[in-house]
Amino acid sequence: MVTLEQMRSSNARIPECLPPGVVAVFVGGTGGIGEATMKQFAKHAVQPRIYFVGRSERAAVRITAELTTINPGGQYHFIPADLSLLQNVDEVCYEIQSHETLINLLFLTPGTMVTGKETPEHLYYPTAVTYYARIRLIVNLLPLLQKAPSLRRVVTVFGGTKEGPLSVGDLQGRSLGLLTTTSTPKPPPTTNTTGTLTKPNPSHLVQLRAHTSSMMTLALESLALEAPDVSFVHSFPGFVRTHLGREVRAASASAVGLVKVVLNKVVGPIGGGTIPLAEAGERQLFVATSGRFPARWCGGGEGVEGSGVAVASTAGVGLVEGEGVGVARGSDARAGSGVYSVNFDGEAQGVKVEEAVQRLRDADLVRRLWLHTVGEFVRVTGTEFV
Repeated sequence: MVTLEQMRSSNARIPECLPPGVVAVFVGGTGGIGEATMKQFAKHAVQPRIYFVGRSERAAVRITAELTTINPGGQYHFIPADLSLLQNVDEVCYEIQSHETLINLLFLTPGTMVTGKETPEHLYYPTAVTYYARIRLIVNLLPLLQKAPSLRRVVTVFGGTKEGPLSVGDLQGRSLGLLTTTSTPKPPPTTNTTGTLTKPNPSHLVQLRAHTSSMMTLALESLALEAPDVSFVHSFPGFVRTHLGREVRAASASAVGLVKVVLNKVVGPIGGGTIPLAEAGERQLFVATSGRFPARWCGGGEGVEGSGVAVASTAGVGLVEGEGVGVARGSDARAGSGVYSVNFDGEAQGVKVEEAVQRLRDADLVRRLWLHTVGEFVRVTGTEFV
């Protein structure tokens, strides 16, 4: 376990380890963990350029003012977007590409508690927000990440260390509803357009988390094959009180209890294990910047010559000998292998999860999932990337 004090020590070295003018993109940055981490990044970075993407322009005005107070030397740009639509995701990427030639950090937190409905692009809503939008953002912005002369990192905050079986015949997860709109295991995939909250389906909660978490980690492994000079982290933040449940519309106080049932099942009991939001921001900043999570090229994996960049400089805040924090074990159980599945305490997945994910690899699901993902991109947008 990496202690909170060790994380804070690493974060405090950001000004001396990362150059002025680092560029960071926070998607889902108008609330919750994304906002908290972005504020920590602004606090520690020197003259950062930060783009943050979200739905609430009202929140963005407040956040921009707060970021400016935290670090007057930074530049802060809000991009409004509904990320449930891949066409909107592409517009966000066009906007960033028009202003930047490189990105150091892509930090992804968009999520939802709403299920039981489809997007206009015929993707299952929660999977569109949590999986397809995030992977599309990474694919589109990966060339800019590869051009960064210092930190090159992608962090997607969802269910790292919680991977498990995949429902291969239902990759969008329609039959694994988190909050279903009927009392039956399979909600109607297309007829419900409101995402009305009626009854939980507790027996499917852990299945859905394991399913989507595995999709995320396997997709990152595919991306790392194309970009071994970028590090990819799939992080689990623990239970953090955020605004996510506000999306769930209900007419009575019973909805509050329903949301608690869901959260208890997915992330553990609410109470002593709750992580304060500001602390979650500190923890995720460590994940986003520490040399504990290097890309494969600079992690002692395969090594590549002729890139023109000292790849060790892309690993982030250097590790200090004697502090007890070393290079993390990757999702493939090898230290420094470039893709990391990480718990809130900075530790990698356990042996059981490693075995579960290896079974998916053995079933050729890295390739099959990627073909499915790209196929959906092409169906919806006409392109594999922009």
